Amino acid sequence: MQVITSIRRKIAAILLMAGLAYPACAAVCPKGIGGCSSPGRCFLFTDTDGNALCDYTSRTASQATATDPVIGQVTTTSAPVTPGVSGTLSPDTTTSVIQNTSSGGFLDTVHLSVPLAGIVLFLLFNSILFALIRTGVLGIRVRNTLPALALSSLFALGLSLITTSIIAGDAVAGTVYALIYIGAGTLLAAYLWYTGVMTRQIVLFTAVLSALAGFVFLSPIMPMELGGIVNAVSGANALTMGVIVIVAVIVLTLVWGRVFCGNICPVGSLQELAYAVPVKKIDFRQTKILECIRLAAFAITVIAAFYLIDLMAFTGLYDFFSLTLSTGFVIAAGILLLSVFIYRPICRIICPFGVLFSIFSEFSRLRLRRTETCIGCRKCEKACPVQTAGEDDSKRECYLCGRCTGTCPVGTALSYGM
Repeated sequence: MQVITSIRRKIAAILLMAGLAYPACAAVCPKGIGGCSSPGRCFLFTDTDGNALCDYTSRTASQATATDPVIGQVTTTSAPVTPGVSGTLSPDTTTSVIQNTSSGGFLDTVHLSVPLAGIVLFLLFNSILFALIRTGVLGIRVRNTLPALALSSLFALGLSLITTSIIAGDAVAGTVYALIYIGAGTLLAAYLWYTGVMTRQIVLFTAVLSALAGFVFLSPIMPMELGGIVNAVSGANALTMGVIVIVAVIVLTLVWGRVFCGNICPVGSLQELAYAVPVKKIDFRQTKILECIRLAAFAITVIAAFYLIDLMAFTGLYDFFSLTLSTGFVIAAGILLLSVFIYRPICRIICPFGVLFSIFSEFSRLRLRRTETCIGCRKCEKACPVQTAGEDDSKRECYLCGRCTGTCPVGTALSYGM
């Protein structure tokens, strides 16, 4: 009965999150206005009528003409003004709006069926994975019901969202799926750490899933979205659901540490997988030096964001995850290649969000702690790539990679808790 109640609560939570996130698809790549092949990749631009169709325009327009999706008439929408950027819809874009409106019946049907299909797929994947995890067929066996259900839910969540996103195509922006995965995925991963289920093997499986989600959803990809938060705080842009979810994940780091960075972020996950390649590593553990560099990158990025300049775009992460061959793609590929030899260079040197996550995780309630069964072998300290496994070490740079718990000869000397 308890399991049935838990399943019902999870379904209700997913429905609620889908309902909240659905209108938040107002975003488009800043490299173009309208006609974006991969909408939902930043929070600097918005869809004038908020219906997730391909009529995206700059949210800097003073007066933008759009077609009302309900009555099919041309209306005028006001938005903040930014000098030097034109927000007028092009003729092609206006035509696209009218065509999309005229076929509203079909699109409405698609929009209604996508959440339903996602829920059905989630329940199907969850049932199959739950049975496999309980029996140990996949090499992972969890005997307790609730932790097994949480683990199957985490994998089922990612798989169902990825599958639904591929099926729906451009009918729903990738931001919707990304926000659901970020919110629910981080919560589930934190619970798995708390129950002691999360192992190094599961961390790698989750990293594969999160990296794949980054390629499919394309948004929001840390560290690219800091400008959206800065512009919302300064009043340059309206507050979006994406900004709210990201800020909530950062603040909740006070509770569970850097679970998002370690297990859910697609950029972090890709680096985790790259570093797992069995080659000789560059042992660069001087975390304080790297933190100072990252702090400078954070300050410069924030200042630039006030002038609507996205410095993180120069990292090429957008182009890399969208598989767009360009100079940016080569830059991002080079940085990720570096992560084969140096542990998480983007997270530890470039990512401006790393500063915020490290500050909050310094005071997190839940973290990896030594227990009375520790024999002082220090194998965990040698395995940790960022020097945070020591008994008195700060955990602000702990990415919950599972190496310390995986190398512990006792098995219970390290525990994630209060």
